[in-house]
Parts: sequence; C-alpha cells; structure tokens
Amino acid sequence: MEDATWKRDSTTHRKTARLLSEDQARKILDEVRALSGESAIRVCNLTDYVKEWLASKQTTTSNATFVRYSGVVNAFVAHAGQRAARGSIETITAGDVKAFRDFQVREGKSQTTANLALKTLRILFNDARREGLISVNPAEGVKIFDVEKEARDVFTHDQLRAIVSAASPEWKTAILLAYNGGLRLGDAVSLAWESISFDRHEIRFFPQKTAGARRHPDWKKHLPGQLEIPMMPELEAHLLSLPSSDDPAAALCPTLSTKSTGGNHGLSSMFQRVMDKAGVHGDRGVEKSGKGRQFKTLGFHSLRHTFVSELANADVPADVRRQISGHSDEKIHERYTHLDLASKRRALTKLRPLSA
Repeated sequence: MEDATWKRDSTTHRKTARLLSEDQARKILDEVRALSGESAIRVCNLTDYVKEWLASKQTTTSNATFVRYSGVVNAFVAHAGQRAARGSIETITAGDVKAFRDFQVREGKSQTTANLALKTLRILFNDARREGLISVNPAEGVKIFDVEKEARDVFTHDQLRAIVSAASPEWKTAILLAYNGGLRLGDAVSLAWESISFDRHEIRFFPQKTAGARRHPDWKKHLPGQLEIPMMPELEAHLLSLPSSDDPAAALCPTLSTKSTGGNHGLSSMFQRVMDKAGVHGDRGVEKSGKGRQFKTLGFHSLRHTFVSELANADVPADVRRQISGHSDEKIHERYTHLDLASKRRALTKLRPLSA
C-alpha cells in the first residue's frame, strides 16, 4: 500500500511539474539561486529590452546614429509580431533575423541597406549577450549580402564653382567646409562658432560619426578623436563675412542645423536641389522599387571624396590626408581617393627606363 501511494504521489508530482509555467519555473529557480547566494536570472522581453537599449544609445551615440538604430530595431520589433516582441528575448532566432533581412529587400531597399540593418541587430543582440540575457547572438549566424558597392564620383572645379554660385549663404558655408576640410554633411551644418579660431586660423571639432554624443572642442590639448584642420584663406574670408554670434555653441548654419539629413525635405535632398539649380547632375544607380532609394554618384558626400582626391592629386602623402580627413582605416581612405591620369603619369615618370 505504501509503495502504491508513493507511485501515485510521484505521478502527480510529475504531472504538476509539467504544468508549471515558465514564469513559475523561473521563480522557483531564482529562490534556489537565492538560497545559494546567487543573483536571480534576469528575464526581459524584446520590446522592453529595445526600449532600454535605445535609451542607453541616445546618450552614447551621435543623433544620426541613434536615428538609424531606432529605425532598424523598431522595424524589427514590428516585423517580429506580438508573440516574439512580448516573449523572452531568448526566443528570438536566426530565422527571425533572416526573415527581417529578406523583408527589407522585398520592400525595395538595397542589399547594402539590408546589411546595415543586420549589423545594427548584431550590435543589439551582442549587448544583450554581454548582459547575460541570451547565450547566443541570433544575428551572428545570418549571412551578410555580398554586394558590389556603388561608387561616389568627384566634382570638377567648374561644377563646384557653379554649385557655390547657386547656393544660399548657409549652403555656401557648408560646401566650403566640406571642400576645404572634408567635413561630412552633419558636421558641416552643425559646426559651432566655438570650433573656429581666427587667431590660430584653425578648425577643431569631434566628428559626429566617431564621437557619439556631442563634445566641445579643446583648444588647449590635442585630444584623441578631435580633428584639427588648418583654415584656408577662402574659407576664412567667407566665415568672417558671416553674422557673428555671442553664443559659442551657436551653429554657423543656424537653419540647416535644425534639419535631418534624410527624407524628401532633408538636407541631402535639399543639396540635390542646389545641384539641379546649378545644372550639375551625376549618374544614377539601379532604380529601386518600394521604399528603396536610388543611388546618385554625385551628392554632398562627393565633396569629401573631392577633398581627399584633390590632396592626393597634389601628391599630399596618404598619412597626412588620413589625419586631416579623420579616416582611421586605410581601405576606407582608398575608396575616397580618385587619382587623375596626370597624377598617375607623374608617378610613373619616376620609374627608370630599362633602356637607359
């Protein structure tokens, strides 16, 4: 009889154990861990973790990077659906990530854009793994598309003169900063007066792409990540002609600095309209459908390519060009360097002829 009772109790116990919910099981496990002096296992659903993650990135990345991160991870949560979004972040699989990557392409976005989204998700889940929320990053196993990059072109001198003539005063400021200092669009329109020294004929600033949150320039020390660019006479004369401000944090381009870069009314599109007014047009890439954007070989970023290429064609050493432009990677810098035929010919004349 005692043996039968034990069997009945044992069977009941097994059935009860199977009926335990995941939350109950975790609660019991946490109680056991507490008795042994260990901390409770933290459980977080995807939606809540994304909110926490974005809040932390808002203070540690540039505004442009934060906007890009927000767009990707919020789109991923929406695509995952309520079950995945409200369930434990541990339940997200490589299949979920791959489905989102492929969905991006079906929407008409380029494979390059889909790759950027995948890289953002890898960062998200890597942080979750470091925090002990997951053991494996589900985005790591998803393949990056192997795509051939569409290349930017450079402006000719005549094209640049036409664009400057067609530009408003603020756009002229941004263009001259990009051409004379290699500044990216976001840096050019947001550069503040505190970054300008007419006494030293110099510009100092921390690029948004690498500095993360905004940092003020340091005029006493040479700090890592701070770019220090000599100010050329043409640029200096233009800046001296601008209305000055008593606020050192005021932007040189007060109206443009309030606008975002993307969208039909964003800075990139606005610059395309300046180019149209000047009669300057670049080649277009493959036409995209849906939400995809057609690549244009000429745009504001071409000014940075032009800046680097002008220096290269003037035989300025690569290490000097990289320091001025802020390129830390040689391969990236090579993509911005477009040597003209005369520079290549000049280099080849240094070869000794075999007949001599």
